[in-house]
Amino acid sequence: MLGMNKNTSPNQRPNNIPGVNSSGKNVSSGALYDVLFGVICVVVVFMVFIFIELIYKYIHRMSMNRTDLLPHTYAMDSQSKSIVQNPNVKGAKTVNLSDNERSGIEFSYSFYMHADPSAFRQELGLLHIFHKGYSSQFPLLAPGVYMRSDTNTLRVYMNTFKTWNNYVEVENIPISKWVHVVIICMQDCLEVYINGNLSKKLSFDGYTPYQNYEDICCFSQRRITMKHSMVPSVDEAGLDVFGAMKGMMSRLTYFSYALGYSEIQALMNEGPSSKMDSSNVSLSPGYLADTWWTQGN
Repeated sequence: MLGMNKNTSPNQRPNNIPGVNSSGKNVSSGALYDVLFGVICVVVVFMVFIFIELIYKYIHRMSMNRTDLLPHTYAMDSQSKSIVQNPNVKGAKTVNLSDNERSGIEFSYSFYMHADPSAFRQELGLLHIFHKGYSSQFPLLAPGVYMRSDTNTLRVYMNTFKTWNNYVEVENIPISKWVHVVIICMQDCLEVYINGNLSKKLSFDGYTPYQNYEDICCFSQRRITMKHSMVPSVDEAGLDVFGAMKGMMSRLTYFSYALGYSEIQALMNEGPSSKMDSSNVSLSPGYLADTWWTQGN
């Protein structure tokens, strides 16, 4: 037949007909690949933005949940300090009370303490370190941190809805050296860590911790005497506070959640601040001689 290649049968379609692509399946596969690649890119970008937002919220939450109350080093017996909680007052350092953690109420305090041996006497009583509550120290102590005057025993109060007179004592606190203390309050108990180790645990016997919105008072010079006959909720021996503890405190920090073990270790490894409070410049610069926190202890 004229115009037809002799090798081409009448029923065979020529390969060179315009508008017909012999690799149609490859074109379809390539288009599908491009669509899938575009979808994956969009998903990856979306996930990256979600991750960045989560990191930002986490950092923001951490900054909101941590409050540096006394960031430097202070002589406890030089003068009392009041950390104002009213956010409308200039210079206030308001702590965020915990009320929405998974396990209920949670908060923590971390600080360093250097107890002076001259603080102790042969008389049962308490020496004030800090508390959150009324300046009178009674009955709001949430928490209240004291040293026994007759021995190197730390006493930590935590009010509950059952009683204000709820406390735990930690014996054998090191003297004349820096000690790291962490106090963790949870829904059902209070824990005290000394140098990174759990030392004492106080059960609340099913009662909820009682928080308050009062100021945080540090190194109170106030002397208090309460007799059991006058205040029946006080112990039989009564309650005597002989003013502030002698020694130094450094890096008092509040957290509106329960610190984990790794966080406690990180705080302990920071060591006390090398910056003295301006009102205590007369103290000897050798107060950082103890370097246990840099030696892995």
